[in-house]
Amino acid sequence: MQPILDFLKLSIEDQFFSKSERKTLREIVEEAKPTDNQLAFLRSQVFELANQKATPENYRFIVEWIRDATSALMNTTPNTPGSDAYFSPGETCRNIIMQQIRQATHHIQICVFTISDDIITHAVIDSHKRKVPVKIITDNDKMLDEGSDIDQLASAGIPIRIDRTANHMHHKFMITDNKALITGSYNWT
Repeated sequence: MQPILDFLKLSIEDQFFSKSERKTLREIVEEAKPTDNQLAFLRSQVFELANQKATPENYRFIVEWIRDATSALMNTTPNTPGSDAYFSPGETCRNIIMQQIRQATHHIQICVFTISDDIITHAVIDSHKRKVPVKIITDNDKMLDEGSDIDQLASAGIPIRIDRTANHMHHKFMITDNKALITGSYNWT
């Protein structure tokens, strides 16, 4: 993915995105065969780069660059599953979590230390309303924290299991449709 990111950075620097640059970007993407999650990440990077470089003077170029860059990053061929890494701060980790929640059709299994991010909470409830079975395991101490959304999720009818041991259940992972596992240190807060 780094060659694609490097190319995107170079293509925005000179404020000119030629037809040959667009073609080259498509070729790099086709050769790299990024997964759907990698493509989503790359598209988010397009907007972050555009935000960093946008000025009132280059607004028109930035809009056209976003259009052309995201067009080159559209998935035209199915890819095999793989693994990806995402880092915070920023919105990327949350965006990937949200994408997996929204795409789930068979089940969502969540095991997290705490959930207090209202946007993630609403996405989980929306999936539950779409009749996607959702199960959650969380820590007993953190569910009582101010801002915790566990009661809201339980009130929506989502089964919640609580770790009631003296130790913290500090996991943060989610499995969707037995296809995707999201795990790491990112807090859902």
